[in-house]
Amino acid sequence: MTSYSKTISHDLQGVTKLLIEGRTLPNYASGPVFSLFRDICTILYETNKVLKEEGVIHSDLPNMDIIKEIRHKVKTNQGRLNREIFNKLLNGHRNIFGSDIDNLGFYLDNDILASSTLFPTFVFAGTPLFNQNQFDKEFFSNFIPFIGSLTSKIINIINQPLDLYSNQLIIRDAKEYSNKDIWDRRFFKEDITYNIFLTRLLLIQNELTTCIWVENHLDYNSQKFNLDKYILLRLTSIKLYETMRNILDIRNRKELKQHWKAFNFNTLDTLIEKYESTLQDEMKTLRDMLHYDNKGVNFYDYIEQKFDEDSNYPDELIKTIFNDYIHIIRNAISVNINIQSYESMTDTEKITRRSKSFSNESFN
Repeated sequence: MTSYSKTISHDLQGVTKLLIEGRTLPNYASGPVFSLFRDICTILYETNKVLKEEGVIHSDLPNMDIIKEIRHKVKTNQGRLNREIFNKLLNGHRNIFGSDIDNLGFYLDNDILASSTLFPTFVFAGTPLFNQNQFDKEFFSNFIPFIGSLTSKIINIINQPLDLYSNQLIIRDAKEYSNKDIWDRRFFKEDITYNIFLTRLLLIQNELTTCIWVENHLDYNSQKFNLDKYILLRLTSIKLYETMRNILDIRNRKELKQHWKAFNFNTLDTLIEKYESTLQDEMKTLRDMLHYDNKGVNFYDYIEQKFDEDSNYPDELIKTIFNDYIHIIRNAISVNINIQSYESMTDTEKITRRSKSFSNESFN
């Protein structure tokens, strides 16, 4: 099992490094942690699958039903389930924060919309981590150590040492994201297609912000191909491919086209066409390698081959991913949604509305 086990080992140890060392870094809990947690569940699910196929294990590893549900959130476009997911996200926020005051949370990286509280709700919906439309903090606090122990167990099973050296994460003097809360009735509308459109863009934004956060803290600027460069390319290639697949679907879907134009996203049309003609095929190749192949080429092998052919391949691809796509798309989403244009409630308005709600409940 040399080929796929080497990729699994580098995947698990790369993401685990980000999850563990990243806990002390600024803005970790404002979006990146949930995307990275979904990423490690994806790795664990795919590992469980290939190990069963190979007969290394004879039954599913523990809690694979929960891990599977989280793994399938790798796609920020859930197809025919988009409507159902939006309703779950909204109902979840109303149950947690109430339906009478600001109940949607947004994080801003200076003036740029970075992420929202919709993303963790999306990742955990349909699992015991989000029970009866409420986030179960106790279950989550118990599930985190379980994921850690399962990761260690798999690393021991495959027994594949790292070939790439790893540096500690870079601690940058980053400014903490600011918060902005908005009432769902001010942000969303009665038009379900409008709401699905905005929700999908917000999920994309969290993935792009995670890419930038990871790139800021990984020590990958080295002539040698190290673990930091490996895991950066591994994660961002998947996230960019899913981002562009989602954006293409939004732009081309009949019921969403009107919102694409109304929000001025047609400014991205040239970039989309460039992506389709230059980078899409390579991103698809890299993304599809999230499945471990017990007979063919896996991600580690593929990147190693590319590096042997052209030592600039990883650096040039990372540069293209960030400079030509991630930063531009993230800025466009932030500018076009313009989160600062939405009014947040004052403390007085919140108190008044909540008091009125309690009063109405007492008379019912």
